[in-house]
Amino acid sequence: ALGRAFQIWDDVLDVEGDAATLGKAIGKDESAGKATFVSLLGLEAAKRRAADLVTEACDALSFYGEDAEMMRDLARYVIARKK
Repeated sequence: ALGRAFQIWDDVLDVEGDAATLGKAIGKDESAGKATFVSLLGLEAAKRRAADLVTEACDALSFYGEDAEMMRDLARYVIARKK
């Protein structure tokens, strides 16, 4: 779930990210005609799917209680990152 959320968010950043922050050109996937989660789902639906996957990843860690809080923070960071 976390890996899929990361990839979806990477696609989101390619659409609405800042080239200076990302350190790479944005919009290159669309101009290359690549199928991305954003092109398949739409921007807002892709964001929701990424958030749902992060929730799924965090839920999977519930067995570990407080010991997994750092991992949950990492999962949440995946869709908060700007680069």
